[in-house]
Amino acid sequence: MDHFKIVDFSSLGDVVQNLLRDASEIRKRAYCPYSNFAVGAAILTEEDSKVYTGCNIENSTLSPCICAERAAIPKAVCDGYLKLKAVAVVAHQKNSFTAPCGVCRQTLSEFCGSDGDIEIYLCKPSMDKVLCTKLSALLPLSFVSYKKDSIITE
Repeated sequence: MDHFKIVDFSSLGDVVQNLLRDASEIRKRAYCPYSNFAVGAAILTEEDSKVYTGCNIENSTLSPCICAERAAIPKAVCDGYLKLKAVAVVAHQKNSFTAPCGVCRQTLSEFCGSDGDIEIYLCKPSMDKVLCTKLSALLPLSFVSYKKDSIITE
């Protein structure tokens, strides 16, 4: 657990607090009639510090469901932002924090900031405790493209 710490919401800076509030607010718009598990996400761009939000959107056939993080990312990309600085995810689980799923983790890895990582903040709607980590801790061996990441030396 070296790469994870739980802190009080009030100890975080204004930017992160607002990011978590935005995620909590958009969570109220989640379309989740099948699971009743509402998730909100807010992402912060590296350049210009713009915030984009998204909520989960379910479908009765399940596979085309859209996670909150993958609802927010295309909005940023459509506006020309390809580097993310931070992601906040808000959902309610009684005994745990809700982290991005595997597909969202891999999708986020496409848009890491200049330092090659993304700050991750996980919180419940009560906004009392926040789990702070980085994408690299959630996805230590992400898939890499042999073209993009130059792992072929020919």
